[in-house]
Amino acid sequence: MRKLRNIFLFPLGLIWGMIALTKRWLYRFFRLSQKPSITTWIIGNIHLGGQGKTPTIISIYEWLILESLKPAEIAILSRGYGRKTKGYREVSLLDTALTVGDEPLEIFQTIQKPNKEKGSQGPRQEFSNSLLSPVLVCENRIHGLSLIQKHNPTIKLVLLDDGFQHLQLSAHGKIILTKFEDPFTTDLPLPAGNLREFPTASKSADVILVTHTPSDLKKQDAEKWIATFNKQMRFWGVNPNSTNWADNIYFSNYSTSTPIEQSVLTHYSSDGKPLTKGHNIILITGVACAKSIIQGLNEFNILYHFEYPDHHPFTSIDAETWLEKHDRSIQQITIESTHLNTAVDNCVFVCTRKDYMRIMALFLKISQHPTAIKNLSNTINKTKMINDISSVKTISISNLPFYVCHSEIAFLFNQKTVLLNKILNSLKNDSLSK
Repeated sequence: MRKLRNIFLFPLGLIWGMIALTKRWLYRFFRLSQKPSITTWIIGNIHLGGQGKTPTIISIYEWLILESLKPAEIAILSRGYGRKTKGYREVSLLDTALTVGDEPLEIFQTIQKPNKEKGSQGPRQEFSNSLLSPVLVCENRIHGLSLIQKHNPTIKLVLLDDGFQHLQLSAHGKIILTKFEDPFTTDLPLPAGNLREFPTASKSADVILVTHTPSDLKKQDAEKWIATFNKQMRFWGVNPNSTNWADNIYFSNYSTSTPIEQSVLTHYSSDGKPLTKGHNIILITGVACAKSIIQGLNEFNILYHFEYPDHHPFTSIDAETWLEKHDRSIQQITIESTHLNTAVDNCVFVCTRKDYMRIMALFLKISQHPTAIKNLSNTINKTKMINDISSVKTISISNLPFYVCHSEIAFLFNQKTVLLNKILNSLKNDSLSK
């Protein structure tokens, strides 16, 4: 299917890529980009999404806090994709995915209350609310950075969530993510492929971060991957030795965390009870690529997978569908357990942390307006698989068993330290030049 798409839509992809290429050339030729006064690092994509950008930002942030910076010295700025608001806004505990977007809210909810625990990258600190790093959203990154400096004078470094295509900004550093098994060098621009522009745009990046790498990757295999990647870049007319990332290709492994119980479904908690391995689950995803999530949950019994497009705005009809599937699954499990004379192992819902940000907004709406949930018979159910379906009660969100998982990142070959030093050195050099 992908090859057919590449072939038949190739002319349109060529046009899209040429427009993006011309736009970059004009900005470079007329020097239209602006260098921000705050040291800024972009973590972005050439792909549309699904490379692991948000968990990478969270991890880099936490590592920088552990290594050197204070929370009050670092901020995270995002466009806030999918929000219903406009302009500059600081994310707060009162916000939802509708007001700031799912990814900025996920970042905020994750970093606002770190726990004292040991993970794959070492212990995490616990910060007081007065020292929280601001997470902000603004469509215009230049305007957003200027307001960060105005309202948060202690900020020394800004991590920019996406923005590689925001050409008005000339950042101090740029990191491009690409998957190990599907690098951008093997794809085409929209609509023929899933790229925002030609792979040649990567010339201006300082770091190529290869994500979803096998955890047992050998150094020699990494070198072979780089050699193939460089060969493919030459096909696109780029000499890898002339790029900023020539010696800065890093490899990272992404694993899926054990799902954590959410006791209050209008809030996110990282302190919930972990889900027991082997448990029956109904998986809900609305991300660019759910393959790695499914693989990461291989120790659980996935009864059903509700797969939605990336950033899908969940509705009450979706919730009704989940409830119907849950009720049917419970009935089936009960029947099978009775037949086999085994203990009943009920099923629970599992979703990603990013998806849960949007699900929380839905649950909040349901809790405030319970009449918004109609009977299943009026919406999706047209069969008699459940007796007297019209009598199904409206959704009680307090009774829905929800668990949340997320991606955990580990760099290979001690490259995490190299990347952090690169970021911190740019911050130091920028400070000395002022």
